[in-house]
Amino acid sequence: MSDRDWSAYAKSTYQWKPGHKKMLRMTKTSLTSDFDYCPKQYEYKRIHRLPEPSSDAMMKGNNVHEAIEVFYDNVPPVLDELHTLMQRNKTEEALQLALSVMPEQEYVLGEGPSIEQRIRWDLARLLAGGKENYLPVINELEIHAFVEEEFEFNGEVHTIPIHFAGSIDRGYATDEGTYALMELKTGKWVQTKNRQDEWKDSKFKLESMRQEMAFYKYLLQVADHPYQDVSHWGWVYPSGNTAKLDPLNKYGYEQRGVNKITYEPATGRTWTTFRKRVERLKAALLTAYLAEDFPTKASAGKCAWCNFKPICPSWDGSDNPQEYLDSYKED
Repeated sequence: MSDRDWSAYAKSTYQWKPGHKKMLRMTKTSLTSDFDYCPKQYEYKRIHRLPEPSSDAMMKGNNVHEAIEVFYDNVPPVLDELHTLMQRNKTEEALQLALSVMPEQEYVLGEGPSIEQRIRWDLARLLAGGKENYLPVINELEIHAFVEEEFEFNGEVHTIPIHFAGSIDRGYATDEGTYALMELKTGKWVQTKNRQDEWKDSKFKLESMRQEMAFYKYLLQVADHPYQDVSHWGWVYPSGNTAKLDPLNKYGYEQRGVNKITYEPATGRTWTTFRKRVERLKAALLTAYLAEDFPTKASAGKCAWCNFKPICPSWDGSDNPQEYLDSYKED
C-alpha cells in the first residue's frame, strides 16, 4: 500500500492506560477483527506485541492489493482506449492493455488469476458506468481521526483520547454526489445449500463484512472527511473460488467457493444496525482497558486457528506471554 503516516501513529499506542501520554489506538483490524474475534487474542497481539508467523495467504493478499493500487495509479493515460475497446466488445484486448499498466512481476502464490478477475470486473464496470466516475477518489488511503470521548465506567466518567485509523482500499464518487466504499479481499467466499435450496452466502461472513465497512464509514465521519457521505459499500472476492473445500460442511450442507462481488446501500437500517455494532465494540474495548481485563472468547473451531492457543487460559495455558516468546524463538 501507499506509504504509512508514521507521524500519526506515533501519537497513539495499544499499550494505553489512563493517564498515558499517548492516545489509545483503534483501527479497523484491531477492533473489528482482533478484539471482536477474541479479546484475549487482542491482548496478546496488540498489547503484548507477540509475534505471529507470516503466511502465504498474507503475502498473496499484500501482493494483490499492491497490484490493484498500482493499476489505478497508472491507468488514466489509457482509460479512453480501454473504454473504446470495451464498447467494441474487445474484452480480451482491453484486459491485456489494463494488465500492461502494472509492472511485470513473477507471482508464485496464485496472485495472477485474482488480479485478472479483479480487473475483469472493473472493465465490466467501465462499460456499464462509463468513464466519469470510473477512477477512485480513494485508492489505499489512510484516514486518521484524533478525538476525546467521555466514557462512564464503574460510576466514574473518564475522558479517553482515541486515535481512530484505517486504510480504505477504494472509494468512488457516485452519480448522486455521494461516495461508495469498496474492500478487496483475497480469501475464500463460501456458499452453502441444503438439498433443493438456492446457494446462500454465509450470514456470518456478510455481517462481518458489513461491520468492517461500517467502521470505515464511521471513521470518515469522525474525521469529518470530505468523503464522509457514504451511500453505498461493497466488497470483492476475486480469489473466492480457489478454496479447497469438502463437498459437505460439518452440518451436512453442500458447500462451494465462489468469486464474489457485493455492492449494496449503506444507509437506513443497515447503517444504523452496523454503526451500533461498531459503537458497542468500541465500548467493550474501552471497558476492557479500564478494567484491565481481556477475557477469552473460546470455541474449538475458532481457537484451532489461533497461534496463542498454547498459552491461552481457556486451554489450560499459563497466560504468560514470555512463555510464548521463548517457544517462538526456539521455532
